[in-house]
Amino acid sequence: KKSKYLLCLAALVIAFNIAINMMEIIWKDQVKLLYPHPNDFNAYMGKVLRAIGVLSTFIGFFLCSSMIRRLGWTFSALITPIIILITGALFFGMLLLKDHELISTYTTMVGLTPLALGVLFGTLQNTITRSSKYTLFDATKEIAFIPLSPESKLKGKAAIDGIGSRIGKSGGSFVYQALLMTFGTITMSAPFVGIFLSLVIFGWIAAAKSLGKQFHHLTTQNEQLDIGVEPPTSSSDGLRT
Repeated sequence: KKSKYLLCLAALVIAFNIAINMMEIIWKDQVKLLYPHPNDFNAYMGKVLRAIGVLSTFIGFFLCSSMIRRLGWTFSALITPIIILITGALFFGMLLLKDHELISTYTTMVGLTPLALGVLFGTLQNTITRSSKYTLFDATKEIAFIPLSPESKLKGKAAIDGIGSRIGKSGGSFVYQALLMTFGTITMSAPFVGIFLSLVIFGWIAAAKSLGKQFHHLTTQNEQLDIGVEPPTSSSDGLRT
């Protein structure tokens, strides 16, 4: 709480965990409807995990480092929330409009049911989001710790990595429990989840922009940020204490 820099960095971690946790609950609920048998469900999830591994490896080897180096920290840090915003809008749009006549016509043309198409959009969302998390998001988060002093880096990483992710996951679960108690089912609560996630992601984008400006200032001025250390004071005899 003493450092705006670390607050922005914590906001990124908390927002990501809220977003991915809440979206994953709805997506897995749709997958279970499409594949009610446990063996079919597990087989499908195995394919998704393999796809995440392949895409993460490709991004990590060929895109991640060169993108951060050429496009800068801020642009690279904004990629993950923008990906979640776009793919999440497609997934929730498909979920909420699956009974619309236009959607029904399109699904008939491509040979898929509205449920199957919704699961496909959710799978793309989860695969791309997870892959960007394991590459761009984690890389930019770790780079953001570089301008901190050793003591501040230790305190910041302990607080953000140790507590921030848990706050995000538990916060997302708490919101879901409240919505389920209100609306009864995950599907009925989906519109309100979408609105809440939109606010979270826009807050994430604002925090990333603010952190990017601070990071750019510290790195261009070759400064080191120190937080949580009281400045020296003077005693009555003039000696520093």
